[in-house]
Amino acid sequence: MARGREQMAPVAAADAAGDAPTANETITVPTNKVGKIIGRRGVMIRELQEKSGATIDVTDDTQGNMTVVQLSGSLETIKKAKSLIARTYQEEPDRSQQKSGNFDNDATIEFSIPEDKCGLVIGSRGSKIREIQQDTGVSVNVGSRDTAVDGFINVVLVGEQERCNRARKVIEDLISDSDVGGGFDDVKEAQYSTTMMIPADMTRKLIGPQGSTIRDIQDRTGAQVDVARRNTVVNGEIVVTLSGSEQCCDDAKDAIKALIDESSGSEQVTMWIEESLCGLIIGAKGSKIRSIQDNSGANVKIDKRNEACDGKIQVTISGNEAQCADAKQEIEDIINDSGNKESGDRSFGETRAEHVIKIWVPESMCGMIIGRGGSKISEIQADTRTRVDVNSRERNENDQCLVTISGPKVNCEDAEKVVNDIVNSSDRNGRAPPRAQEPTDEERGSMVIWVDTSCLGRIIGKGGSKIREIERTYKVKIDVKKDEQEEHETKVVLIGSKDDVLASRDYIYEIVDEEE
Repeated sequence: MARGREQMAPVAAADAAGDAPTANETITVPTNKVGKIIGRRGVMIRELQEKSGATIDVTDDTQGNMTVVQLSGSLETIKKAKSLIARTYQEEPDRSQQKSGNFDNDATIEFSIPEDKCGLVIGSRGSKIREIQQDTGVSVNVGSRDTAVDGFINVVLVGEQERCNRARKVIEDLISDSDVGGGFDDVKEAQYSTTMMIPADMTRKLIGPQGSTIRDIQDRTGAQVDVARRNTVVNGEIVVTLSGSEQCCDDAKDAIKALIDESSGSEQVTMWIEESLCGLIIGAKGSKIRSIQDNSGANVKIDKRNEACDGKIQVTISGNEAQCADAKQEIEDIINDSGNKESGDRSFGETRAEHVIKIWVPESMCGMIIGRGGSKISEIQADTRTRVDVNSRERNENDQCLVTISGPKVNCEDAEKVVNDIVNSSDRNGRAPPRAQEPTDEERGSMVIWVDTSCLGRIIGKGGSKIREIERTYKVKIDVKKDEQEEHETKVVLIGSKDDVLASRDYIYEIVDEEE
């Protein structure tokens, strides 16, 4: 994915070991836990560095669902930092020891497992490693793939000695059960690695809903399958790396080729929908369109709003006949279920006479009418059975934005009242509604992300329309530092509350990740 990176400046930490020699070590943590490790305005990462005496640097490198973290300091401070980091984001049964900060009695056990068995220990999105930690009460850290030696990766357990022994046995039994005809002592076999190229548009098909297809291939063949990041696409193709025994890799390659061949006879279906209905199909942070693709197995692409033709947007569905039919039906159901049946009919070519009401509202009210992820405007449309379109680009002499309501006359009048109530609520007692209140200094924070410079246009939009929409929807301030660039990436600063900053970051990543 062409996401760039996030940056938190590491805090200089005093070395608890005095003049002890400096060492460096790399660990990985779940990507969705990075925010907890960094903390608001970097408070948590500074605390971790002060307590451990080590320097902690959260890098932009990722491995699947894990983010690489670099530690430096003495061996003792690094050991304490690893334990502190693990306890920061893991839910361990023994909370009393965690709160007391007493790590002196913890035991540390290190052992190696085959690189191609890491997935078994980590599990889908870290589910298995969390289960082991919760059941045994110890910290389990599986090394990153770039630390592998002769096809084996170190596993570090930290906790009470008896609990560590139990966790090690669980891991060894897990690996033993996955090997046909062999125990843990027999799993060390020569590792083999190979690569293959697949069409970039087949990536979703290979991974499958929630990673189900790629896991199925790995389970059936015994090979580890890794798909390169999308920003590495060359000539429309992407690299897939297979590792394990040579036979397992060959079996995995055959399975992937069969999957691609099965989809080679794919077809495309084109639909035209009203521009105002795009939000319903995309969903909050892209959740709905991902659900459509996961459920149907088809690829769904919605053209950008600036490519609209006569107020309608093209939707392209690709896949086999059954997949395209399922995806199209699901899109039609979403439009019809929105409560605006007439809008659903119009989106598929039928034109009916309708009543139209136009309202001019202050720009500051557009975000309240739309709601986060389009939630409020969808609610208005569903409750009143009308189509509501907020056009922030069309202004009157008072710099107000146009809101267009269409549908049956009575329904339009109901929707008009709802919109006016939202706007008028800001005038009561001369105060803006709660949403307009700025967060306090303690609630506000900032995050720096690095975005591929070539993608900035999609984030800023025509005349800055897109970036203003993001700021209104997520209640953040976005500062694009065009004069601060590194390696084809541009610095972007997000300012707002923690939840709003994280939500806007995720949405920007989705924009960057959109297929051209």
